Amino acid sequence: MLAIASACEEPQSPESRPKLLLTDGATLAVDATTTFALPDVSSTGSLDPDGYTVWVDASASQPVGTNGVVTFSGLAAGDHEVALYGIASNCSVSTPDKGSNNPRGVSIVAVGGSSDFSLACGSWGELFVSTNTSGVDLPAGGYTVSVDGGASQTIAANGSVTFMLLYAASHTVVLSGVAGNCTLTGSNSQQVNVSAGQTTSITFSGSCTPIGSGSGALTVTTSTTGSNPDADGYTVTVDGTASQAVATNGSATFAVPAGANPVALSGVASNCAVSGANPGTVTVPAGGTGTTTIAVTCFVPGARVSGTGQIGLGTATPHQNVQTFDFDVRADLTGRFYITAYDDIHPDGTIAMVFVDPSADPATFFKAYRTSSNVCSDRYGDRVR
Repeated sequence: MLAIASACEEPQSPESRPKLLLTDGATLAVDATTTFALPDVSSTGSLDPDGYTVWVDASASQPVGTNGVVTFSGLAAGDHEVALYGIASNCSVSTPDKGSNNPRGVSIVAVGGSSDFSLACGSWGELFVSTNTSGVDLPAGGYTVSVDGGASQTIAANGSVTFMLLYAASHTVVLSGVAGNCTLTGSNSQQVNVSAGQTTSITFSGSCTPIGSGSGALTVTTSTTGSNPDADGYTVTVDGTASQAVATNGSATFAVPAGANPVALSGVASNCAVSGANPGTVTVPAGGTGTTTIAVTCFVPGARVSGTGQIGLGTATPHQNVQTFDFDVRADLTGRFYITAYDDIHPDGTIAMVFVDPSADPATFFKAYRTSSNVCSDRYGDRVR
């Protein structure tokens, strides 16, 4: 994967290069064959309308139709990697005896070689189910969510699961295993419509009351170590409803029902991390006090660059016709870095983030080309490895 800062236009930046950088040599024919999966044996509506993209060695690419052939010339004899991208979520690669096998290796002799991709597309979509539970004594084992009385998954009291390859149709989703001290907001059964190639989201919300009687106090203490602590402190939330501001090294006390009370710390700076589970659970005895300490470690932020960027496969050159998004990159001295795509919002509301460790994935890096912006300090661009 490659992230490119698109606003860099100074003469020092590398010139744009063509997509295919191949000299005379062997040829590779790549064949894509797409069929209909049941029950769409006579329908074209489930096929990927814009076809796919074939990449060879992550450096040369060509578009290919849903049923088509492309040829790459000038390849050296030997082993190469071939990958098929741009596959709709309702389609999948299935090569006999090899499973999905994408990407795959191919050996080319002096005269050339070939690689065949077989795909099946159907009227399938995905269903993203989330739960939002507040209160005290939440069910430790969570719930069970099922679709159409068949496929089921365990889901945490505050969690999410995804059902894949559901037919594009109306489905009944049921949440079961609700504890006796918990009540759902609305019915435990919902009817949803799943569309082909799309992700449909639903949420079950509820609250739980104390299993026992009485009340007590809950004191939450924060202990922050390291460099560059969060200047404005944090926010502590108990039972999903009551919140207080707390200093980086401070405490907050709540009057709570007796029982297991969820405690969450939020507002943590990006250069700080909470140790242990967050949220966690603290048991408060009737007439007594429950205590917990949340440890936070902060560090000096590493190299950082932010702005408007592009992401795509291939050689790092400006002006590539790839998907654009607003991004933020944070790296430390080890070369490990995060890319946050603020425009890519998951169904549960979280922002997409990719963590890259070059020691495990040396092919992935970030490269920025300089413009009038002062974020690119290197004359020839910055590469984080």
